[in-house]
Amino acid sequence: MSSTSRTNTRRGFLRVCGAGAVGALAGCLKGFGGGGSKGEGGLKIGFYGPFSGPASNIGQQKKMAANLAREMINKDGGVGGQDITLAFGDSESQPSGGRNEVSRLIQEEQVDAMGGGFHSDVALTTIDVTNQHDTPQIIDEAVSSEIVAKINKNNLTNVFKTAPPSEAYAVGWRQLISQFQKQKIGYFPYQSKKIALIGEDTSYGLSIMDLMKGELNKIGWNVISEDEVGLDETDFTSLLSRIKQNNPDIVWGVQTSSSGAGNLAKQFAGAGFENTHFFHNYGLTIEQARKTAGNAANGAITLLNAGRVDKLLKQQGALQAWNKKYDAEMTGSAALSYQNIKLITEYARSFDDLEAFRSASNEQWANKVLNSEPIKGGTGYIKYQKNHQAAWGSPESQSALGYQIIDGNLNFVWPPKLAAKQIDESVY
Repeated sequence: MSSTSRTNTRRGFLRVCGAGAVGALAGCLKGFGGGGSKGEGGLKIGFYGPFSGPASNIGQQKKMAANLAREMINKDGGVGGQDITLAFGDSESQPSGGRNEVSRLIQEEQVDAMGGGFHSDVALTTIDVTNQHDTPQIIDEAVSSEIVAKINKNNLTNVFKTAPPSEAYAVGWRQLISQFQKQKIGYFPYQSKKIALIGEDTSYGLSIMDLMKGELNKIGWNVISEDEVGLDETDFTSLLSRIKQNNPDIVWGVQTSSSGAGNLAKQFAGAGFENTHFFHNYGLTIEQARKTAGNAANGAITLLNAGRVDKLLKQQGALQAWNKKYDAEMTGSAALSYQNIKLITEYARSFDDLEAFRSASNEQWANKVLNSEPIKGGTGYIKYQKNHQAAWGSPESQSALGYQIIDGNLNFVWPPKLAAKQIDESVY
């Protein structure tokens, strides 16, 4: 890329000016937010997400968390003694919208680094833009492994991905089932090790069901049936009756539909299963799904590939600050976004000063990130691997999180090292 094109960003402009004499550098910074006094010329982070449209409720939580992180970081001295600032861009849940907004944030808002991200297809378009402008980027929430594949195929040294991939769900279930079997939790241990799988017929549902088969095979569990159900399906009585005839030890489902997940849990409870556990991937984490199921969901276990870890957030004072500032529960999306701003800030701080960060090459930025010690975040300890994906799969990195449903509430019970509550075995 030519030096002319790089001057379209504040970061690129500093590369052209160089990190020479202080006076010369101050001259270069005129008109680009420089000036040296507190609150001026500090680190500026762009943050995009679905702030309007069908996922706006998630986007608003993400924005709230990013602002909270900014306030906490600035109270802690900012970066190099200067406050950090945020500039927001609304993707409207569309790839074109995300791409345009990230381009605007870089070229018009003159951001130094880019954070945010929710939809995987949106994130896949934004990494082209940040790479074009040599802008450091950390994607906080998009899951698809296609993002990491693209980063490595095109050697995009400026981009890193935090949220664990879909594989983390299946690995989490393998770890949870193995622990329940060993520790004789609920109806465990089982001798026959029989499990029935039910998957929503979306790419998300079917891919995770396929991944489950491979992980279950590693621990000797027998998949006795695999059934696909429609996204809008709500009547599972016949399906459950057929599954019951095979006497499974576990009935496991994966759904994103709140009505589907809630009705599956409700109808499972009424189908007459004995000493059989009901496990569900993602869907029962949705409040409306638990309301649909009612008390029938008591004892069900549901799992996320990553989520809010209260123990770590409390240690940082983040959860206390959230509860003081906002009259809303902190979601997993919010925890990831708080973490996103913290990570970018910590990596910027690892340079000698802010100008050294701005004038660094993509390779120098990548080396700083890859050689950093694990950072305590909102969903775990973040340490990026050589492929630019944050490590996952254990309490020492980012673990999948298991919740037991009791009286319509999600009780964080697994893994025990991070859990907020113990499993209530009285419901079995």
